[in-house]
Amino acid sequence: MPTTPDLSSPQIVLDLFRSGRRIEISAGSVLFRENQPIADVYCVDRGNVVVARYADNGSRQILAFLFPGDFLGISVGARYNTGAEALTDVAVWAIPQAMLQAELARNPAFGVAFADMTARILDNALDLIFTLGRQKSRARVASFLLKLMRRQERLGASGSPIHMPMTRQDVADVLGLTMETVSRSFSQLKAMGAISFAGADVEVVDLGKLTAAAEVKS
Repeated sequence: MPTTPDLSSPQIVLDLFRSGRRIEISAGSVLFRENQPIADVYCVDRGNVVVARYADNGSRQILAFLFPGDFLGISVGARYNTGAEALTDVAVWAIPQAMLQAELARNPAFGVAFADMTARILDNALDLIFTLGRQKSRARVASFLLKLMRRQERLGASGSPIHMPMTRQDVADVLGLTMETVSRSFSQLKAMGAISFAGADVEVVDLGKLTAAAEVKS
């Protein structure tokens, strides 16, 4: 049964963003580009956002798929250090970066909450580094599916089927694989009885087998 959403941003942070502007953009639209001067910072209200960097040769490394409640756009410099675009139709809350910085300086409770939120972001980044550095292709895909499943559950939805708004190429670009390898890994997980397909979405048939394939502790 659905539960109360466990959003990644604490309530005090959400309250600040909800005092800002709500912006709606369509799937495929750019929210901001890498190296663009920072004006606003954002919190996802609805839909999914892709955060990525591009190499000089045009290849893309996806750094994160963002969900409702996720924060993005801050940098220690004056320019965005990543780009962000809408994976689905998206609504975000936007506030000026200066407004965020003023609240951090003014309100200690807000600073503590913001630090907790950024620690979660760091944890996710470390998980991705571990996945890319230590796991084989099938284990990477299985780990990715488990993360999506658990994220859905935290947002108050059922864990299965796993909603997959991203393409196989998107999955490849976050896991450091080719699209063909991702497709083959999905087929292997299906053949071993861990998952099945429901259109574009993924049904978890056997959580134990999926967890074993991910080579992580349950």
